[in-house]
Amino acid sequence: MDATERTSLIRGFRPSNDNEIEQSGLLGTRRGCVNINRYEIIFLIVGVLAAIATDTLTIIRLIYVTQHLGTTDSDFAYGILILVNSLFLLLFLITGILYQRISDITAFVISAVMLTIYVIAHYVARYKDGDSTDAKIRLMRLIFTSVFNVFFIPLAFLVIKDYQRDEFSKRLFGAFPEARRPLRTYNIFDCIARINTMFSISTLILNLYNFNDLKAVDLILLPVGIPVAFLWLALGIGMVRLESRKLVVVFCCISICQPAFLIYALYSAIVYSPPPPVTILTASTTSTTTTQSSSTSTANSTLWSTSTVSSTPWSTSPLPALVSVPSALYVCMGINFVTHILSFVFGCFCIRNFGKDLKQRVFNNRFDKWFQSKITS
Repeated sequence: MDATERTSLIRGFRPSNDNEIEQSGLLGTRRGCVNINRYEIIFLIVGVLAAIATDTLTIIRLIYVTQHLGTTDSDFAYGILILVNSLFLLLFLITGILYQRISDITAFVISAVMLTIYVIAHYVARYKDGDSTDAKIRLMRLIFTSVFNVFFIPLAFLVIKDYQRDEFSKRLFGAFPEARRPLRTYNIFDCIARINTMFSISTLILNLYNFNDLKAVDLILLPVGIPVAFLWLALGIGMVRLESRKLVVVFCCISICQPAFLIYALYSAIVYSPPPPVTILTASTTSTTTTQSSSTSTANSTLWSTSTVSSTPWSTSPLPALVSVPSALYVCMGINFVTHILSFVFGCFCIRNFGKDLKQRVFNNRFDKWFQSKITS
C-alpha cells in the first residue's frame, strides 16, 4: 500500500467514480455524496440533530413564556433570535460540508460556542428563579448542550483541519494557489454576507422589542427590512456567480439602506430607550405597614393607600432580563456594521476576479445559464 492509498484510507474515503467527485448544485459545483468523509457525515448528522433539538426546546419555552409572561417579554425576543440564528447555522453547516468551505464551518463552530455560553449563563443566572416547569426546560437544554459539545468539538477540529488542505478547490482549479484564490474569496464573501443578513434580522427584531415612542415606525421596519435583507444577500451572491455588472450597481444601491437603518436604530436606542428596570432589594425580618397619601390633580382629592413590605429577606422585584434589550441591540448593531463593511470589501475583491474562470468552473448549471440569458437579454 503506497502513501496515497494510506492517506485515502485514513481520511475515510469510500470508493468513488471520478465522475461523481463533483456535481452541479443550486449553489454551484459541489462535492458528490460519495466523496464526503464518514466523520463529515457524522458531523452533519450531529449538527442537524442538535439544531432540531435546540429549536424544539426553544419553541416549548416560547409557548411557556407566551402563556405566563406574554410576547412582550425580552425572553420571547431572545427565543425568536435563537430560532432565526439556528436556521442560518444549519445552512452554514450544510453548505460547509457539501462545498468544503472552511469559512462556513468556522462560522458555524463560533456561533455554536456562543450559543452554548448563552445557555450556560442563562441557566446559572436563573438557577433559583422561575417555577418547576421553566427550570426543567432550562436544565434539559443545558444537559443536551453539554452532551452535544462532547461529540461536536472534536469533530469540528477534525473537519477544519482536513479542510485546510483545500483539496476540493484543487480539483477544480489546479494546484496553483493563485488560480484558487477567486473561489476562496467568494466563499469568504458569501459567509460574511450571510452573517450580516443574520445579524440584520436580529437587529430588526431587537429594535422592535426596544420599546419606545417610535413603536409604529419599528412595526413597519420589521416586515420591510427582512425582505430587503434577503434581497441584498441574493443580489450579492448573484452578481458574483453571474459576473453581472448590472447586479453590482443594484447591490451597491441597496447596500446604502443598511447603514441608514443602523443610524436610525442607534439614535432611537440612545435617545428613546426606556431606562433599565431598577431591582429593589429589601432586607427585613418583620412586616411593616406604611400609610402614604397621593394627590390627584384632576379630582382634587387625596387618596390614602396602604402598602405592606414582605417579610422575606432580600426579596427582588421584578425579575430582570439576563441581558437587557438595549445592550443586546448595541452588540448586534456593532457586529452588523463590521460585517457589512467586510462584505462590501470582499464583494469588491470578487468583482475584481470577474473573468478568472470562477463562473465557468463553479457556477455553470442550467439555472445560472437561464438567469444569465435573462440578464443579458
